Amino acid sequence: MNSKHTNHRFDFAFVGLGASNSLILISLFNKGLLQKKSVAIFETDSKTQNDKTYCFWAAPNESIVRELYPIISKSFSHVRINSERIENIESCPYHYIKSIDLYNTTKEILGSGDIAVFRETVREIAHFKEIHTTENIYQSEFIFDSRPPNLDLTKTDEIFIQQSFLGWHIKCEQDVFQENCFEMMNFEIEQDGYTQFMYVIPFSKREALVEFTRFDAEKIEEKYAQNKLKTFIEQKFSAFEILGEERGSIPMTTHISRKSTLLGVLHTGTRANLIKPSTGYGFKNMYDFSELVSGYFVNQESQNFNKIQLESKSRFKLYDKLLLIILLHWPSLGKNIFTQLYNKIPVTTIFSFLEERSSWREEVRIFSVLPKRPFINALLIYFQKKNWTRYFIALFVFVVYSISFYINSENAAYLSYLMLFVGLMWIGIPHGALDHLLSKNNSTPLPIFITKYLLIMVVYLTVWLFAPSLALLIFIVYSAFHFGESELVQNEKNVTSMFSYLRALLLGMSILTFITTNHFEESLLVIETLINIQWSTLDYENLNTWAKWLSILSFAYILMESMLNKMKAYTGLLYLLFLGVLVPLPLAFGFYFVLQHSHNAWHHLQKGLQISGKELYKKALFFTIGAMLVFVVIAFMIRGSEELQDLLINFFIFIACISLPHFVLMHLFYKSKHVFKFKNS
Repeated sequence: MNSKHTNHRFDFAFVGLGASNSLILISLFNKGLLQKKSVAIFETDSKTQNDKTYCFWAAPNESIVRELYPIISKSFSHVRINSERIENIESCPYHYIKSIDLYNTTKEILGSGDIAVFRETVREIAHFKEIHTTENIYQSEFIFDSRPPNLDLTKTDEIFIQQSFLGWHIKCEQDVFQENCFEMMNFEIEQDGYTQFMYVIPFSKREALVEFTRFDAEKIEEKYAQNKLKTFIEQKFSAFEILGEERGSIPMTTHISRKSTLLGVLHTGTRANLIKPSTGYGFKNMYDFSELVSGYFVNQESQNFNKIQLESKSRFKLYDKLLLIILLHWPSLGKNIFTQLYNKIPVTTIFSFLEERSSWREEVRIFSVLPKRPFINALLIYFQKKNWTRYFIALFVFVVYSISFYINSENAAYLSYLMLFVGLMWIGIPHGALDHLLSKNNSTPLPIFITKYLLIMVVYLTVWLFAPSLALLIFIVYSAFHFGESELVQNEKNVTSMFSYLRALLLGMSILTFITTNHFEESLLVIETLINIQWSTLDYENLNTWAKWLSILSFAYILMESMLNKMKAYTGLLYLLFLGVLVPLPLAFGFYFVLQHSHNAWHHLQKGLQISGKELYKKALFFTIGAMLVFVVIAFMIRGSEELQDLLINFFIFIACISLPHFVLMHLFYKSKHVFKFKNS
């Protein structure tokens, strides 16, 4: 047993006593849920300073206003827009709370019951509901963990922007402030290539909090912020003295922290994604979250304690991401976006939008007044980050083929082959031309590696020449496993056990079966040419019936895998497979092989090898050219015919020969890199 272990056991434990945990503590206390309960607080700060400002908007009849009324220092019925017009917001006033008042309220609760306060730093929250500090180990039935999340965004595709600020509580020599009117975003300052503004909260006619804020990847420098504040205040409000100061940074990120996996441990605050990514506001979310938490205990639903979360509609997550993309890539555009928004949309509508309570109609109106180009560019970047560009490419190819087929069906067939060839040259063959990078763990010299690679191809080509049926069977089996393994890895599944091998084989076989059975006649023609089977001697109608059933069964299996992964995992795959039903076999195969399999594998190689896409293309170029030369040789060795059908069959055999060593190397790569998280968020 650990020598530091103690017998301290509690009903509730709060790790950190910031705004979120304070509100939860208050809510539990107000509902009488702390009676006869032992409570532990782990907080190193004594909370004696007014170090933060909490602001939110809410109608007078909302519960947050009624319950927190004693600590609301100011409420504003008007807001100044862009330093010019004043707008009435009496229906949804803006409220201001000093952090010290929230802390003092919490301290009153701490002194009213069986509550212990520990000034120890929490190192870890472990299984069995244990809290490990630098000095002891404690246990609690329910733990509220508000520690800041560890965001290692250097290894992800997430956006992280700082909303850094410096605020001065000032007192002016003259009456310069309108007490019932605050100023939300004043852009009357030099932007210097950023999005930065002033924020003014008046406490009286002479006193106010004036805050300088910047949205940027880096925090503002203290001296720079001080100069901006001094210049702004002197020009706008005359002489002043500084009574207090606030400084800090609020994370604005697309990163979504996961729920706690430990029973009895609930993430709170920033760790529970309660900060609005595009604005930095979070106090009202924290209040709503505290009510949700206390409601669980009132309704005795504490068995799902670690899964409690505020729901957020997916479209608002998209809006947040688009704005963050703009602020990251084109930070100087923020002023124009916010200025147009506040000039043309009522503030109460904006409040509703930021609270994710707006209607589709209101959102259409909001986006109609915003500059279009930045959001379109941001949307394109978003699609690229989500790997959705390929799905638009598939739709574009489908439309082009359909129009071409309507005009001339024969030319459409040639066009489909051309588009497939372009796709293979873009990423299909290059992703396999990187196999030499996968052998480095074995320290195999490049000449020896190439010799072994070509030897495997020659042996397999020999099988194709003398036993095509066996060669085709081998190709189907390893291709199915390879495709299925890639799909499972893409969805963060380890393929290391016999069960996972079977799962990969079934998934890949289902994909191939769905494609071929929905192009039954074309598939029969290919197989007939490859292995010299005359289908006319068989019961075609019976085969066609079997094909339909196999198509249904393959779809059912893919759908089952999708459901096991909460549906979204295979949405793109199902989309490409269904789109493939509407085009000929070569394009249907291309949709999957190029836009799904090769595209995913390319990103797996990028992350697993930690090499950029541009560098991968450079390293693949020589071997891509070599692969095409090998194809030319195989084409002439096997048939030598200039007929398009023969050329396609030769190309099929070439792909099969070059895929076998690639399959082996990629399988070994996936086994060695199974700890990596390949899936894009």
